[in-house]
Amino acid sequence: MFGYPLPRWLIVAAFLTLGVIPLALLSLAQKTVTVVADGAPPITFNTQASTVGEAAASAGIALYPEDILQPAAASAVQSGQTITLNRALPVQVTEGGVSVTVRTHQKKIAAILTEAGYTLAAADAVYADGVLVPPDLWNTPGAVPLTLNIRRAMTITVMEGEQLRTVLTSALTVGQALADAGIAVYAADATTPPLATPLTPGMTVALNRAAPVSLEVDGRTLQTRSRRGTVSEVLADAGVALVGLDYTVPDLTAAPPTDASPIRVVRVVEQIVTEQKPMPYPVQYQPVADLDLDSTQLVQGGVNGAQASRVRVRLENGVEVSRATEDQWVLAAPQPRIIGYGTRIVLRTVDTSNGPVEYWRAVQMRATSYSASRSGTSPSSPWYGHTRSGKVLTVGMVAVDLNVMPLGTRLYIPGYGMATAEDTGGGVKGKWVDLGYDDWNYMSWHGYVTVYFVTPVPPADQIKWVLP
Repeated sequence: MFGYPLPRWLIVAAFLTLGVIPLALLSLAQKTVTVVADGAPPITFNTQASTVGEAAASAGIALYPEDILQPAAASAVQSGQTITLNRALPVQVTEGGVSVTVRTHQKKIAAILTEAGYTLAAADAVYADGVLVPPDLWNTPGAVPLTLNIRRAMTITVMEGEQLRTVLTSALTVGQALADAGIAVYAADATTPPLATPLTPGMTVALNRAAPVSLEVDGRTLQTRSRRGTVSEVLADAGVALVGLDYTVPDLTAAPPTDASPIRVVRVVEQIVTEQKPMPYPVQYQPVADLDLDSTQLVQGGVNGAQASRVRVRLENGVEVSRATEDQWVLAAPQPRIIGYGTRIVLRTVDTSNGPVEYWRAVQMRATSYSASRSGTSPSSPWYGHTRSGKVLTVGMVAVDLNVMPLGTRLYIPGYGMATAEDTGGGVKGKWVDLGYDDWNYMSWHGYVTVYFVTPVPPADQIKWVLP
């Protein structure tokens, strides 16, 4: 109509003049919009966008297909409107080294994996941000993790001795698989491959058990386990050291006991001690010519000495088991006690019913009596009824101790008469005289009597100068 295009301002002015505003021009008007994203502080801005999605884009808000806008992205935008943005959270899902990222509004691990196209078996394992999630929590709402790692269950074989066991596991390592299967592994046990080895499908794990061992050491009983072949190696593993003369039962080179008996560690300590003990003084006799027979006098008092010994004492577990003397010496020599005995013989007489009897010694002695049938000798014995001198026993023969007088010594015994020492007896010791009789004239004696040694005086070498 005008022959050339009219300027835009002229058209607008014409419409304004006419009082008419087309809908297209109204859409160009500024609108005030508020966006609230995931609970963050609200953002209010002006926009000429016609839809909710365009309004968000004009504010520089990047949207992913999984994000949710309220109202919907295609809805017409209204001035003063509040737009709510609920973002989907990214989760990286990894299985077998292959990773995908899914954006989700799900709060349950099982639902997130389903949304990402994964299904789980009961024996599979899921790690959320590196932490193992038990299967009973897979459908429990919680915080959305950044990463999910799926570990598929695999079958391995555990061989313990002759026993084979199949284990379905999603563990990462040999040790974790055995623990999950309830197979206890002690520190001394060994596995092939080692516990830290990553699992692979179809793997065979050999478990070599250590045997229980009991140690008795330093007053304690230690319970341990070992696969070692000798006692020495068991002690080394247990941190038990032998020092000096220490030893073990069984020996260090022996195999550990297979029964319940323990390995005993015996602590050995040897000490050198010095001991002293008294040395009793000896008693010596010496003749004194001017002293009467059977009289004594002290010539020198005795003094005990002292002897020292160097002794090696052996203690085993604190108990003395032996001591051995390695050296001895005299600290002080004893001084003997010297007793002088009289050698002066004085002849005297004693009145008897048969007249005076001259004697050179008189001794108080115990007196008993015997005869052939009372001597304790069997009548069938060849020496029955005979004295030690070989004579037939009769009155006037007596039994004596040869330490008091020799056989043949002539005696006078009041109440018995003259006698000669012809016999000895097993029980006749010291100052004891057993008076001989025939069986038909036997008289019983029990008491003490003075025994007179009748002259002549015997030679000096036949006299018992000191009587017992």
